[in-house]
Amino acid sequence: MAQRILVIRPSRRADQFIALLEQTGAQVCQTPVMSIEPIVDGQSIKNLILDVDNFDKAICVSGNAAELTIEWLDRYWPMQPVGIEFFAVGQQTAQILAAADIAALSPSGRQNSEALLGLAELQDLSGQRVVIFRGQGGREILGDTLVKRGARVDYCELYKRVINSGQALLARQQLPQSDCLVAHSGELLVALGEQFGELGAETAVVVPSERVAEIARELGYRNIVSAENALPESMLAAVQKAL
Repeated sequence: MAQRILVIRPSRRADQFIALLEQTGAQVCQTPVMSIEPIVDGQSIKNLILDVDNFDKAICVSGNAAELTIEWLDRYWPMQPVGIEFFAVGQQTAQILAAADIAALSPSGRQNSEALLGLAELQDLSGQRVVIFRGQGGREILGDTLVKRGARVDYCELYKRVINSGQALLARQQLPQSDCLVAHSGELLVALGEQFGELGAETAVVVPSERVAEIARELGYRNIVSAENALPESMLAAVQKAL
């Protein structure tokens, strides 16, 4: 019988991770407990986009941030602004930017804010302006650290994360029948809720980092596998290890 993999992250076009899972013969159940919604009132976004050529560096924290940044730039910049250096928290995000002819530096190995902050180009930022493209309520470690390194930081919040309570309930019902739960962020695990049942607690859980693994432990999961990073190949390897 094919092993059942429960994936709870928001749906995305041409999901490479899902494709890799299906190639292994696994039975993949996609139950997105969260959706990504672009910010409707975009005046503050527009102001930052029009001013983007006055920044020294721009950082996209996710694939969603990269896609929406590209849309906004296309709307107001017929040609790419010059003089600004782009960064991406992960290689997938960098690839999205590259497809729009925006070269972006990203860390190898771990794909998170801490790894990005290790890049030599982000050490001494005295007098530099940095814009961070992200969703509402993102982690503060990136901006706070850049400020300590001398940067003036602005946030451009392009989207919000919305919990779907009906899908979260469905995922909780599916969990005991699943061989593996894949959660790409701590927010997704929190949306799913604490695991009081023995079966739910024992289900293998694959996460992209030790930070998310700690959240899983706090919620009552016991069988946790942390991937090297959030790249599809790394997450697949972690799923295979978990099973």
